[in-house]
Amino acid sequence: MNLSEYLETFDKDDCPANCVLKSNNMLDIVSIPLPDEISGIIISRDPTTNWLYRHLKGNKDLLFASAIPLTLLKQILIFMRNRIDEDTEKSISNTIFHKTYWTHLHKCQTDINNHMSIRFNVKNANRCADNWLDKELSYAINDKTKFIIALGNDVQNWIQKWNELKGQGIVIINLPHPSGNNNSIWYRSDKIDQNKINSTDEQINQLIDICRSL
Repeated sequence: MNLSEYLETFDKDDCPANCVLKSNNMLDIVSIPLPDEISGIIISRDPTTNWLYRHLKGNKDLLFASAIPLTLLKQILIFMRNRIDEDTEKSISNTIFHKTYWTHLHKCQTDINNHMSIRFNVKNANRCADNWLDKELSYAINDKTKFIIALGNDVQNWIQKWNELKGQGIVIINLPHPSGNNNSIWYRSDKIDQNKINSTDEQINQLIDICRSL
Protein backbone atom coordinates (compact mmCIF):
# COMPACT_ATOMS: atom_id res chain seq x y z
CA MET A 1 0.00 0.00 0.00
CA ASN A 2 1.24 3.51 -0.79
CA LEU A 3 0.25 6.82 0.80
CA SER A 4 -2.46 7.62 -1.74
CA GLU A 5 -4.06 4.21 -1.17
CA TYR A 6 -3.77 4.63 2.60
CA LEU A 7 -5.60 7.96 2.52
CA GLU A 8 -8.45 6.24 0.66
CA THR A 9 -8.92 3.94 3.67
CA PHE A 10 -9.80 6.84 6.01
CA ASP A 11 -13.19 5.90 7.43
CA LYS A 12 -14.82 7.12 10.63
CA ASP A 13 -15.80 3.54 11.47
CA ASP A 14 -12.09 2.93 12.02
CA CYS A 15 -11.56 5.93 14.29
CA PRO A 16 -10.68 5.16 17.94
CA ALA A 17 -13.68 3.97 19.94
CA ASN A 18 -13.12 6.73 22.51
CA CYS A 19 -12.85 9.55 19.95
CA VAL A 20 -15.63 12.02 20.75
CA LEU A 21 -16.13 12.77 17.03
CA LYS A 22 -16.38 9.16 15.85
CA SER A 23 -20.18 9.27 15.60
CA ASN A 24 -20.32 12.75 14.02
CA ASN A 25 -20.84 11.88 10.36
CA MET A 26 -21.28 15.54 9.43
CA LEU A 27 -17.50 15.93 9.71
CA ASP A 28 -15.13 14.52 7.11
CA ILE A 29 -11.73 13.08 7.92
CA VAL A 30 -9.53 15.69 6.27
CA SER A 31 -6.88 14.56 3.80
CA ILE A 32 -4.86 16.65 1.36
CA PRO A 33 -3.82 15.52 -2.15
CA LEU A 34 -0.18 14.54 -2.51
CA PRO A 35 2.55 16.46 -4.33
CA ASP A 36 4.46 14.61 -7.03
CA GLU A 37 7.49 14.45 -4.76
CA ILE A 38 7.55 14.49 -0.94
CA SER A 39 10.72 16.28 0.16
CA GLY A 40 9.04 17.51 3.33
CA ILE A 41 5.94 17.20 5.47
CA ILE A 42 4.01 19.93 7.27
CA ILE A 43 2.00 18.82 10.30
CA SER A 44 -0.45 21.38 11.66
CA ARG A 45 -2.68 20.92 14.66
CA ASP A 46 -6.29 20.75 13.46
CA PRO A 47 -8.47 21.93 10.61
CA THR A 48 -11.41 24.08 11.71
CA THR A 49 -15.04 24.29 10.63
CA ASN A 50 -14.39 27.81 9.29
CA TRP A 51 -12.21 26.29 6.56
CA LEU A 52 -14.15 25.47 3.38
CA TYR A 53 -12.61 22.02 3.09
CA ARG A 54 -15.63 20.31 1.52
CA HIS A 55 -15.70 22.89 -1.28
CA LEU A 56 -11.96 22.74 -1.97
CA LYS A 57 -11.03 19.12 -1.30
CA GLY A 58 -9.34 17.37 -4.16
CA ASN A 59 -7.56 20.55 -5.28
CA LYS A 60 -4.16 20.75 -3.58
CA ASP A 61 -3.32 24.23 -4.86
CA LEU A 62 -6.56 25.75 -3.56
CA LEU A 63 -6.26 23.94 -0.23
CA PHE A 64 -2.66 25.14 0.20
CA ALA A 65 -3.56 28.70 -0.79
CA SER A 66 -6.57 28.81 1.53
CA ALA A 67 -4.85 27.77 4.74
CA ILE A 68 -1.67 26.75 6.56
CA PRO A 69 0.93 26.29 3.78
CA LEU A 70 0.45 29.77 2.32
CA THR A 71 0.15 31.37 5.77
CA LEU A 72 3.31 29.61 6.91
CA LEU A 73 5.20 30.72 3.82
CA LYS A 74 4.10 34.33 4.36
CA GLN A 75 5.20 34.28 7.99
CA ILE A 76 8.59 32.75 7.15
CA LEU A 77 9.21 35.43 4.53
CA ILE A 78 8.13 38.15 6.97
CA PHE A 79 10.43 36.73 9.64
CA MET A 80 13.38 36.55 7.21
CA ARG A 81 12.69 39.86 5.48
CA ASN A 82 15.93 41.52 4.27
CA ARG A 83 17.89 38.52 5.57
CA ILE A 84 17.62 36.22 2.54
CA ASP A 85 17.90 36.82 -1.19
CA GLU A 86 15.30 36.31 -3.89
CA ASP A 87 16.68 32.93 -4.96
CA THR A 88 16.33 31.65 -1.40
CA GLU A 89 12.76 32.92 -1.21
CA LYS A 90 12.01 31.05 -4.43
CA SER A 91 13.55 27.82 -3.14
CA ILE A 92 11.47 27.98 0.07
CA SER A 93 8.29 28.75 -1.88
CA ASN A 94 8.91 25.99 -4.42
CA THR A 95 9.64 23.43 -1.70
CA ILE A 96 6.56 24.25 0.40
CA PHE A 97 4.11 24.45 -2.50
CA HIS A 98 5.42 21.73 -4.79
CA LYS A 99 7.45 19.26 -2.73
CA THR A 100 5.70 19.21 0.65
CA TYR A 101 2.90 16.99 1.91
CA TRP A 102 0.54 18.66 4.40
CA THR A 103 -1.37 16.82 7.09
CA HIS A 104 -2.84 17.29 10.58
CA LEU A 105 -2.44 15.93 14.09
CA HIS A 106 -6.24 15.92 14.49
CA LYS A 107 -8.07 14.82 11.33
CA CYS A 108 -11.64 16.09 11.86
CA GLN A 109 -12.48 19.77 11.86
CA THR A 110 -12.84 21.46 15.23
CA ASP A 111 -14.99 24.43 16.21
CA ILE A 112 -13.75 27.11 18.59
CA ASN A 113 -17.41 27.93 19.34
CA ASN A 114 -18.23 24.30 20.17
CA HIS A 115 -21.24 24.26 17.83
CA MET A 116 -20.63 22.19 14.69
CA SER A 117 -17.82 20.27 16.35
CA ILE A 118 -15.85 20.17 19.58
CA ARG A 119 -13.21 22.69 20.57
CA PHE A 120 -9.69 21.38 20.07
CA ASN A 121 -8.86 18.81 22.74
CA VAL A 122 -5.28 17.59 22.95
CA LYS A 123 -6.21 14.16 24.36
CA ASN A 124 -8.59 13.54 21.49
CA ALA A 125 -6.02 14.84 19.02
CA ASN A 126 -3.39 12.44 20.33
CA ARG A 127 -5.83 9.52 20.07
CA CYS A 128 -6.48 10.53 16.48
CA ALA A 129 -2.78 10.89 15.66
CA ASP A 130 -1.91 7.55 17.23
CA ASN A 131 -4.61 5.95 15.09
CA TRP A 132 -4.02 7.68 11.74
CA LEU A 133 -0.92 9.89 11.63
CA ASP A 134 1.52 7.30 12.90
CA LYS A 135 0.89 4.98 9.96
CA GLU A 136 0.43 7.91 7.58
CA LEU A 137 4.01 9.04 8.21
CA SER A 138 5.32 5.56 7.52
CA TYR A 139 3.77 5.76 4.03
CA ALA A 140 4.65 9.43 3.42
CA ILE A 141 8.36 9.22 4.22
CA ASN A 142 10.62 7.92 1.48
CA ASP A 143 14.27 8.29 0.51
CA LYS A 144 13.62 11.82 -0.80
CA THR A 145 11.94 13.08 2.39
CA LYS A 146 14.29 15.39 4.29
CA PHE A 147 12.21 17.24 6.89
CA ILE A 148 9.05 17.46 8.96
CA ILE A 149 7.76 20.89 10.00
CA ALA A 150 5.89 20.56 13.30
CA LEU A 151 3.67 23.59 13.95
CA GLY A 152 2.90 24.48 17.56
CA ASN A 153 3.44 22.78 20.90
CA ASP A 154 0.79 20.05 20.60
CA VAL A 155 2.18 18.79 17.31
CA GLN A 156 5.76 19.12 18.55
CA ASN A 157 5.05 17.07 21.68
CA TRP A 158 3.52 14.25 19.65
CA ILE A 159 6.20 14.27 16.94
CA GLN A 160 8.97 14.25 19.52
CA LYS A 161 7.64 10.97 20.94
CA TRP A 162 7.15 9.57 17.44
CA ASN A 163 10.68 10.57 16.48
CA GLU A 164 12.17 8.88 19.53
CA LEU A 165 10.41 5.62 18.68
CA LYS A 166 10.21 5.62 14.89
CA GLY A 167 12.26 8.51 13.55
CA GLN A 168 14.12 7.78 10.33
CA GLY A 169 16.81 10.44 10.36
CA ILE A 170 14.35 13.09 9.22
CA VAL A 171 15.13 16.65 10.33
CA ILE A 172 12.37 17.88 12.68
CA ILE A 173 11.80 21.62 12.31
CA ASN A 174 9.77 23.07 15.18
CA LEU A 175 8.04 26.34 14.33
CA PRO A 176 5.32 28.45 15.96
CA HIS A 177 1.86 28.11 14.51
CA PRO A 178 1.62 30.71 11.73
CA SER A 179 -1.57 32.30 13.11
CA GLY A 180 -1.72 35.93 14.09
CA ASN A 181 -1.55 34.89 17.73
CA ASN A 182 2.18 34.39 17.21
CA ASN A 183 2.88 37.59 15.31
CA SER A 184 5.12 38.80 18.13
CA ILE A 185 7.50 36.00 17.12
CA TRP A 186 7.05 36.23 13.36
CA TYR A 187 7.57 40.01 13.44
CA ARG A 188 10.55 39.69 15.81
CA SER A 189 9.01 41.86 18.53
CA ASP A 190 11.48 43.10 21.13
CA LYS A 191 8.72 42.78 23.75
CA ILE A 192 8.87 38.99 24.01
CA ASP A 193 11.45 36.46 25.14
CA GLN A 194 14.20 36.72 22.53
CA ASN A 195 14.98 33.02 22.98
CA LYS A 196 11.74 32.28 21.08
CA ILE A 197 12.91 34.44 18.19
CA ASN A 198 16.41 32.97 18.24
CA SER A 199 15.01 29.42 18.23
CA THR A 200 12.68 30.24 15.33
CA ASP A 201 15.57 31.78 13.43
CA GLU A 202 17.66 28.66 13.93
CA GLN A 203 14.84 26.36 12.80
CA ILE A 204 14.06 28.40 9.69
CA ASN A 205 17.72 28.47 8.70
CA GLN A 206 17.75 24.67 8.92
CA LEU A 207 14.78 24.63 6.56
CA ILE A 208 16.52 27.07 4.21
CA ASP A 209 19.63 24.89 4.02
CA ILE A 210 17.49 21.90 3.06
CA CYS A 211 15.46 23.85 0.49
CA ARG A 212 18.64 25.10 -1.15
CA SER A 213 19.95 21.56 -1.45
CA LEU A 214 16.87 20.14 -3.19
